[in-house]
Amino acid sequence: MMFRVFLFLSFIAIVFGIPRGFDFSDEGLYVLLADPNQQNIGGVFNYDLFFKLLYRISGLEFGIVELRILRLLTYIAGAFGLAVFWKHLFDTEKISLIIFLMALIGLFSGYGFLPPTLSYNSISVVAACLWLGIISKRELNSIDWLFLGLVFLILFYAKISVGLFLGLFTLIYFLWKKELSFSGLLLLCLPLIFFEGLFFFSFGENGLSRLTGEYGFLFQREDYSVFKLIKYTTVGGFWCFLAGLLFFIAARLKRANFKLYPMLLVVAIFGLFLVFYLTFITSEWSHLILLATFSAISWQMGNISKNEFSKRETFFFLILVLLPFFLHFGSNVYWLRLGIHYWVFWLFALMILLKGTSAQFKMRFNSFASFFSMILVLFGLWFTPFEGEYLWNATRAWEYKTGKKILLSEKQVEFLNAINAEIGNTEDTEIVSLFSNPGILYLLDMNLPFSPAYWKSSQASLFLQNGDSLDFILFNELEPFPFDRSIWVLKKELIQPNGENLQILWKK
Repeated sequence: MMFRVFLFLSFIAIVFGIPRGFDFSDEGLYVLLADPNQQNIGGVFNYDLFFKLLYRISGLEFGIVELRILRLLTYIAGAFGLAVFWKHLFDTEKISLIIFLMALIGLFSGYGFLPPTLSYNSISVVAACLWLGIISKRELNSIDWLFLGLVFLILFYAKISVGLFLGLFTLIYFLWKKELSFSGLLLLCLPLIFFEGLFFFSFGENGLSRLTGEYGFLFQREDYSVFKLIKYTTVGGFWCFLAGLLFFIAARLKRANFKLYPMLLVVAIFGLFLVFYLTFITSEWSHLILLATFSAISWQMGNISKNEFSKRETFFFLILVLLPFFLHFGSNVYWLRLGIHYWVFWLFALMILLKGTSAQFKMRFNSFASFFSMILVLFGLWFTPFEGEYLWNATRAWEYKTGKKILLSEKQVEFLNAINAEIGNTEDTEIVSLFSNPGILYLLDMNLPFSPAYWKSSQASLFLQNGDSLDFILFNELEPFPFDRSIWVLKKELIQPNGENLQILWKK
């Protein structure tokens, strides 16, 4: 089968990309969240507590390569969760290998945007896959409730907005089914209570104390207001609805034997590409696949009758359609950019609608899906990696911690060496990297004070006050300088590998 060939090629591309390349911006944040020495005061992404606990117990520290391997392994776990979901939904005797592979195909598309290291976005997607595998079961036993509690534990520390949203929905769902008992609710909450207590006992802080403290994340970032977060998500929903509407209408006209429906279908295809053109505001093009998939869902919805699906199938189909929006809420990146991480759920929604088609058609569909997933992987990792250059240019070994290396491009190595030459001995030196470039210090085996990344001037002012505690500042001018500029001297100005200016400032 061709779809297995494309999936294998995607897997090979991912594996060979694991030891290569690095993004100074978002990936810098991801790896610092796994650094046991990095502070994360008032963080909203608090899964760093697990890495700190693991380091305290075992001395094990995850570097770039290990985190990328971990992401791949979690995707395999997420694919298993979706295969279990499919088994429960259609009451099959055993898990289908083809469904498992299709889930991997959908999840691998997440490599199409943002760096390949384990992140809060990839964690939340995998958690949602496991969530579907559990709640789709006809009846939950004690173990199921406990596992469901572990899923919400992961979401609480990785992306709390999603955890709260899905948590509320889950409680309403089981109340409606009249299956929510006191023992079930207790088992649901038990993992969170246990780990919150363990973290507080071990570190004097936990997820709740970080969120409610005086340095809580909402005080740090003005771009995380509720209004803006709703806007970022609903804008994506609007464009997808617009792209799919004409396909739905054309399909309904076809069912009504309207002879001119092909003309409307042509208009719908033109409208799809017009929406893509109007929303093509960054270098990413992956949202074309999202728009096309939603259009296919809309077309198929217009072609079917209500009696073709049970209420249970219809319910979970709607869940799959809405999940990408639920999972996106809380992100300050527009949905059409980040949405490719959630493509797997629309892929499965479309598979539900196509369940009555021939085996030959399903084979062709699987092959198309795996081909496009492979293209996303190749472009996202090798041809146009996030904030980087061609991955095959990453040939120079760089040791960023004792015994931990990553292959970087010549430009990146020269850039890091130039910074090293300017800042010299840093043992008793306080340095911060502003803005959106925490990975620079990570690769120099340093940490940032208070927070693993600084994205806004207001955030820097909140933690660093007037900057008196600092000796050096790496400043790229993406945001206004947060301190008194007159007491800082420009020591060196460099060009980052992505073309941005970087000023090395030292205090007078």
